[in-house]
Amino acid sequence: MEENQKKKGKKDKKEKKEKGNLNPLLLLPIMLVLTVVGSVAGMVIMNQFIAPKQEVKVAKQDGKIKEGQTIVPLNEFLVNLAKGKSGNQQYMKITISILVDDKKTSEEVTKNVAVVRDACVNLLRQKNAEDILGSTESVTNLKKELKLAINNNYGKDIVRQVYITDFVIQ
Repeated sequence: MEENQKKKGKKDKKEKKEKGNLNPLLLLPIMLVLTVVGSVAGMVIMNQFIAPKQEVKVAKQDGKIKEGQTIVPLNEFLVNLAKGKSGNQQYMKITISILVDDKKTSEEVTKNVAVVRDACVNLLRQKNAEDILGSTESVTNLKKELKLAINNNYGKDIVRQVYITDFVIQ
């Protein structure tokens, strides 16, 4: 009888050992699922909170262009913005066009485009993302400031209106 109890005791210990050890083949899918869930959660957190990309496209204004006036499209600008409250370096990609009085002025602006671009870059470098995206009037104010900066840099009032065709801040 004592022998039967010893054999039973050994079997119980073996069963407990087998139940206590997880099968490595069962552990592998669990680890894989946890890794995928962790990666997805990390991407969501990073995209939502750490580095959100802000993209804004501005619709054309309803202002009418008078006969003889010309729109001069400028090449895309890529500018480092001033550091804002977050302290992160941000960039702005913007494309603008300017409305001038006539074809002669259009040719003059095209010939001296460096003066216009210099005014725009210098103004935009002083702005941060909060200045540009802070309120509903921010983009309108930016257009007015660009117009004023270009005219001041050029030395005469050549720009009648500034149109922002698109911009992205990152």
